[in-house]
Amino acid sequence: MDSRRIPLALVVYAVVALVAVVWGVVRGSPDLYHHPAPWVTLAFPAGTVLALLSGLAVAAAAIASTRVLVRRTRWARALHNEFRDLLGPLSPSEITVFALSSGIAEEMLFRGALQPAVGLIASALIFGAVHMGPVRRFWAWTLWAAVMGLVFGLLYEITGELLAPVVAHALINYENLHYIDAYDPNRADADPDSTGRTPAAPRLVETPEARAGRR
Repeated sequence: MDSRRIPLALVVYAVVALVAVVWGVVRGSPDLYHHPAPWVTLAFPAGTVLALLSGLAVAAAAIASTRVLVRRTRWARALHNEFRDLLGPLSPSEITVFALSSGIAEEMLFRGALQPAVGLIASALIFGAVHMGPVRRFWAWTLWAAVMGLVFGLLYEITGELLAPVVAHALINYENLHYIDAYDPNRADADPDSTGRTPAAPRLVETPEARAGRR
């Protein structure tokens, strides 16, 4: 584990959050939390409950679809392996910090500050464009990020609260980082009886194959 990764992530995402706040102040819209024209307007606490539940539902759907795609499609498996090589072993602390800091800061910038200024579609495309990997093989990640940017933007517009995309984004990152660290598709391919999980993999990200193997 590289002990410098957590401080570096905190500094980078603190800068992203600061840019979002400054942008909002300069535009005369410092309230990044509330969408200026939400589709649904509910008083507290109903609006916040809707935002929380919506974020949880989207996160659950995205996390489940990631597992299915990695197990059943070649491109998702290749992308999964690329991230395993790029990130290396991840500690629980790193996963938590990376997931929370990126989920909060990126939603402040792309949904809270950017989306009201340029619109839903443009902000989603920009969100996808900045998620470009170091090699061409990461194109699928860029496309996936653009799609998820659209989904996060819809959450923000529908509920009117930044809580919804923040919850979805942070949980997706948290679970998928655990999954990248824990699941080795190559190991599963080499041994059909193997779950592909590393010995230290947390049960939080246990795959369906692992559950079936215990029965």
